[in-house]
Amino acid sequence: MISRHSRRNFLAAASALAIAGPNATALPWTPTQQEDASALIAGKDKRLLVLKKFPAVFETPLPLLTENFITPKSLLFIRNNQQPDDAATCAPSVHTDWSVNFTGGINKQLTVSLQQLREMEITEYEMVLQCSGNGRSLFSKAAQTNGTQWGRGGVGNVRFAGVRLSTVFEKNGIEIDPSVRYVTAAGADEALPGKEKFLHSLPLGDVLNRSIIALDLNGEPLSAIHGGPLRLITPGIYATMNMKWLNELNFVGKESTNHNHAVRYRVPNERIQPGDAYDFTLENSKYNWSMKVKSIVLTPNEGDTLRPGMTTIKGVAFNDGMTKITEVFVSINEGQTWQRAQLTPSNSLYGWTQFSLQQNLPAGKHAIWCRAIDAYGRTQPNEGSIVWNPSGYEWNGIEKICVDVA
Repeated sequence: MISRHSRRNFLAAASALAIAGPNATALPWTPTQQEDASALIAGKDKRLLVLKKFPAVFETPLPLLTENFITPKSLLFIRNNQQPDDAATCAPSVHTDWSVNFTGGINKQLTVSLQQLREMEITEYEMVLQCSGNGRSLFSKAAQTNGTQWGRGGVGNVRFAGVRLSTVFEKNGIEIDPSVRYVTAAGADEALPGKEKFLHSLPLGDVLNRSIIALDLNGEPLSAIHGGPLRLITPGIYATMNMKWLNELNFVGKESTNHNHAVRYRVPNERIQPGDAYDFTLENSKYNWSMKVKSIVLTPNEGDTLRPGMTTIKGVAFNDGMTKITEVFVSINEGQTWQRAQLTPSNSLYGWTQFSLQQNLPAGKHAIWCRAIDAYGRTQPNEGSIVWNPSGYEWNGIEKICVDVA
């Protein structure tokens, strides 16, 4: 029997195909609760939605994210473009002799081992980890997008701990050439047949100021499926830029021309109409970097049937961590009036803020909307598809879900 969450994802996919028209191709995944996530990735909760078996793409049903302020690794989503054969587990990586090579525009080439990193000063971030394709299926309501049609559960709130790059450099007397503008990160995972190896370039200043080479996730050695033993983590950015199975950092003057950086994981510099094609280049687009202001209703869920009376609306809000979330407003009449929700912020600017609001919902169909605002005044657009892009990245439209009260 297919679960309610699976039916909901199936109907969303069918709707997206209907919008795309009779010539649309089948979506490249079949989310199905018959697939036991725990049987595919040891230590994962069996309730996760399996969007793809290998490389693993698992989505977290939203109500599960209300169970813990810090998302346990058993419930944390997975989005892998490549995946080592021995990484299908939430247990720590078996590789204890791992190291990272520092190359390019630095005064000396350097190799730092896992053990050496363990002996350095540790920095910990509580932070939101979010796939840049989270919410892609919502873009597809305007026009079909490419790739896995994520719902809204490609997100979690976790604690990464590791060593700042500045600490590594100070410890080893590393100086950076003035011509360096970017750091290109690579992992040890092999490219899939016919694909390019996964690389990303990151701005040097942000890497030096924020990035850590992560050793731990939620107080334990970094799990293999989430990039262990080492992962490059920069809080406040989309997860694609947080390189898993890290083994090389190359200090360069220009961004990588690797397909995954120069063509994939980019959004247009200009607005385009839903359905338009776009020839991505380094010059006409930008990579998925700072996370946009966003709120997500975790419960109730899209399509739920509720009893008449008081309902507690719960969710989370977050941004790029440059300032705090100051307000979350909820509407139950399609934006005609709004009520301020109660907030429970994280101890970290990079973590998510929980919100809740009690509402009396009489019998009938109801639309629940919510929007977050941060201290810079940044908020969510009424219609998220205003920034539609062919790959469906960086959705942050006002949250809009429908429930039945009967």
